[in-house]
Amino acid sequence: MQNLYKIIYILLVFAFFPVGDAYGFLRVSGSRIVDAADKPVRLQGLNVEFKDFMTVLNEDDIKKIADSGANSIRLAFNYLDLEQSPFAYNKKNFELLDLVIDWCERHGILVVLDMHLVPGIQNIHDFVVNREKSAEFWNKREFQERFYALWTHIAARYRDRKIIAGYDLINEGSPPDISIYRKILNTVAGKIRALDKNHILIVEEAIHPARSKELVLIDDKNTVYSIHFFYPPQFTFYATTTERPISSYPGKMLTAGNLISEIKSAAPAGNEEWQIAEIKASPPEGSEVLMVNIISEGNQGAIFFDDIQLAIDGHEIDLPAPLVSNNSFEIDYPGFNWDTTDSCVKVSDTTAKTGKHSLSFLNCRHAAAAHSSPIQVQNRTYVLKAWYKSRSASGKTFISLSWHAGRILSTIEKSSLLEQINYAIAFKSRHNVPLYVGEFTAHANPSKENVANYLSDLLDIMVKEGFHWSFWEYYSHYRGVGIHNGTEKTMVNPAAWDTLKKYMK
Repeated sequence: MQNLYKIIYILLVFAFFPVGDAYGFLRVSGSRIVDAADKPVRLQGLNVEFKDFMTVLNEDDIKKIADSGANSIRLAFNYLDLEQSPFAYNKKNFELLDLVIDWCERHGILVVLDMHLVPGIQNIHDFVVNREKSAEFWNKREFQERFYALWTHIAARYRDRKIIAGYDLINEGSPPDISIYRKILNTVAGKIRALDKNHILIVEEAIHPARSKELVLIDDKNTVYSIHFFYPPQFTFYATTTERPISSYPGKMLTAGNLISEIKSAAPAGNEEWQIAEIKASPPEGSEVLMVNIISEGNQGAIFFDDIQLAIDGHEIDLPAPLVSNNSFEIDYPGFNWDTTDSCVKVSDTTAKTGKHSLSFLNCRHAAAAHSSPIQVQNRTYVLKAWYKSRSASGKTFISLSWHAGRILSTIEKSSLLEQINYAIAFKSRHNVPLYVGEFTAHANPSKENVANYLSDLLDIMVKEGFHWSFWEYYSHYRGVGIHNGTEKTMVNPAAWDTLKKYMK
């Protein structure tokens, strides 16, 4: 009977005792993160955007992450999610943040709070939250004071929440010089420490204007240092980078080389009714790369293209590339758009066959063109179809399939990944500090094997070096970017998910 009482007592403790208390406050001990019992803890999980809990994500997603074997999420929030107006905060969204943290605690998922965008903007390149022309955060005291105040508010609200692993202070900061970066980080660290002595701080590497990176120490011993690893971007950011070579991992990155032949179909001037141009062709001998092209010259009017399709033996190509994912030009992000060679080629928001946009050629008096991503040639029959309409168009306009020899950009393999990440390994060793890879990815790629091979090699390196890590990302509105996509949260990158689960478990 006594043993039965002990079992009941243990079950009650697990039922009502917060899971976060199983860790206590995490802290830095040399190059390790440890829990309250001095037991090492390895953060391994996924990035999740806070804004998505306002629309499509819920507690089921936190449970799914926990069931995968992950022990943490890096929760990326925009300051605008939490700051209603300068120095005033959004009560409703903070309550939602409380709820998300509660869900994480219920399912044993540690939370890294990541300020992904700061007042005034800290960089001009971030894909997720902004594409600004300037980063004024570094120049204006008001923006910095709002940043300090928001972190102070967060620290006061969550200082007792043990399920929070730490505070990621500034995402991908691009300061004008390192002295400003160090000063701001030390200042915000001091303000947080005045209220919260326990939570780990996470300091990301600075991104210099020339795009090189530098890890920077601050005056706080309970700090983890972080990098983001997206090498090579043409492979990892396949869906969104403006250059998408044909890649195999391990192997070569291939793009279009010397032209072998080109098949054209004219899109002649006509009335303003939508018409269709079509090409049917097979690749000539020696061709490795196919490009889809739209070309116009000597045109003093306007011609529009929409709903472009390419099929192989009757099956439409399905790649996370502009040819298909943006064949109707509905995604407003440079990485998803076609490569254009003149300013007269633009996405139009006034004319469309379907949706709201089309690709327009307006007064293209000189030769202007739009090109798809390189496509690996198969010895099959290709059919290209494109809808177009003209408005007082002149000159010559046509669609084409061009066949090319391959041109090797570079070779990627495990040794090249290790070479690129060696600076972080050296920093960790030199300063005896923990290293966190806060973001890395492999977007959905034409080959699932490529994704699995790449992530396996990179994760092998990170595990060997004792790095903590968080994959970018669990969910995305952009096709091919997240593990899941769409209102039904469809699995779109199973190769990445399956590989991550192997390492998380």
